[in-house]
Amino acid sequence: MMATLFDPVSLRRTLHQYPELSNHEAQSARTLAAQLRAFGFTPHTEIGGHGIVVEIAGKAAGPTTLLRADFDALPIHERTQCAHASNHEGVMHACGHDGHATALLMVAHTLAQQPPQQGKVLLVFQPAEETGEGAARMCADPCLATQEIDHVYAFHNLPGFAQHHIVVRSGTFACASTGVAIHLRGKTSHAAYPERGISPASAMTEVMTALMQLPEQHHPAFSLVTLVHAQLGEPAFGVSPGDATVMATLRSDDNATFHAMKASLTTSINAIAQHAGLEVSIAWHEPFIAAYNHPDHYAHVVDAAQTLGLSVQTLTEPMRWSEDVAEFLARWPGALFGIGSGEHHPQLHNPDYDFPDAILSTAHDLFCALVDRHHGMAAPSAPQ
Repeated sequence: MMATLFDPVSLRRTLHQYPELSNHEAQSARTLAAQLRAFGFTPHTEIGGHGIVVEIAGKAAGPTTLLRADFDALPIHERTQCAHASNHEGVMHACGHDGHATALLMVAHTLAQQPPQQGKVLLVFQPAEETGEGAARMCADPCLATQEIDHVYAFHNLPGFAQHHIVVRSGTFACASTGVAIHLRGKTSHAAYPERGISPASAMTEVMTALMQLPEQHHPAFSLVTLVHAQLGEPAFGVSPGDATVMATLRSDDNATFHAMKASLTTSINAIAQHAGLEVSIAWHEPFIAAYNHPDHYAHVVDAAQTLGLSVQTLTEPMRWSEDVAEFLARWPGALFGIGSGEHHPQLHNPDYDFPDAILSTAHDLFCALVDRHHGMAAPSAPQ
């Protein structure tokens, strides 16, 4: 394929400057697809939303490897001082997905000149990671659903770890999680005659207690419940409330425990509402299953990193946050790993965060080392 001039740092900063929320990544997708076409590829577009897939086949038969990066942004007001700060008020790349996508473009640039010798490499640019929707939709699309995939790899940048350090774990790397919104509906009344209404106040406290007791019920597996919002009635002294809302997030490092938590919580809430004579609705938001690393692929990441001379840190427990690459890893074996962004780098989802361009080459090199391990890579083509 034809070589082309490519400035990854400039492209990454362009993506950062024009961020788009989950399910609205149309312009970002066009930017990525245009660059892939410039490399000589014919990308499949609009896969599972604004997703993109590139297939790169070797000359001989062999395994199939999927490399995945995300490219959606977050509803956060940027507070960095960088020249490429977001031009979209209230939207920013506060999780580094601009860097993830750029690193995978760098891999595409290399594979355009050094294609795999055997098998096939799939480069997957995924939308809607932050809402936990994009991966499942892409996996369900015939473009991927019909593939026999042997290896899946993805990375996430990790503030709090030294730059370029590879962070990985066998088994669960990132927890399952979901948001839950519980709405209790009774009947409002005058505060002077509360008995003429049906107040959800007592039931609301029971629901909050049930939420906080969930982890104890599912010990020894790791589980966590975080209450994030609660509201009873309106801020009016003359009204006995008729409505209440409780919101929380549930997490576990084990998918079976995670599903059991949801089931037992649903049973408890329905019983509380029935006893109090209340109507109840339970809504689940942004669900993520746990991201499971196959032991063989954990070993591949460690070996490839060490071959490159990179320091490797093996986690003793999973990351508590979630990553919807878990949907790929639930279908095909693989591994999600982290790359340190700097021990004192601003944290993910903070308004002062910006992806460190220094680790783009680290991600590229490790991805390419994994491709070479499974497929072999042709010698570099002569400059054109």
